[in-house]
Amino acid sequence: MKHAKARTVAALALVLLASGCSQPKEEKRAFEVPDSLCGTPVPAELLSPVLPASGTKIEEERKPGKGYFSCRVVVDGTTVLTADWNWTEKGRTPRSVAYDNPYLDIAEHEGGGGKYVYSSTGGVSRVTCDPVVAHRKGKYELFARVFVSDGEKSAPAMEKLITTYAEALSASSECEQK
Repeated sequence: MKHAKARTVAALALVLLASGCSQPKEEKRAFEVPDSLCGTPVPAELLSPVLPASGTKIEEERKPGKGYFSCRVVVDGTTVLTADWNWTEKGRTPRSVAYDNPYLDIAEHEGGGGKYVYSSTGGVSRVTCDPVVAHRKGKYELFARVFVSDGEKSAPAMEKLITTYAEALSASSECEQK
């Protein structure tokens, strides 16, 4: 009887070991993480944590307009990240801009002395344009926003992404004196 129990335990251990080895391997990214976010320079190491861990194809769908820009980052046909910026009447706060979309909760934390807000799903930052673009006549401010569509990410990763994106926008043609 002792040997029968030992054989049963050994057989069970082999079955469990074999089933553990036959788990499907986690897919890896087949796409290269870009070093820009919708045409604005952002290091790939800041984008990587907010993009899916797997997928085969990454694309950007850009929608420029007068005084605004919107872009969706799409992986395998699914929107995973949105980045946009727009000129807003002076006097708004990043928190009030974040609440323009009631379906997003991207104002959980505040940083930079009130310059930006962020959460594990996105962030909003005021973009410093010095001097203010002449055609805006000091009546408007530029705000940048990023948010993920495929669940929560790391709040510190989102903070780094929104601040880097806003800083890069401050050096863009949208902020240059015209």
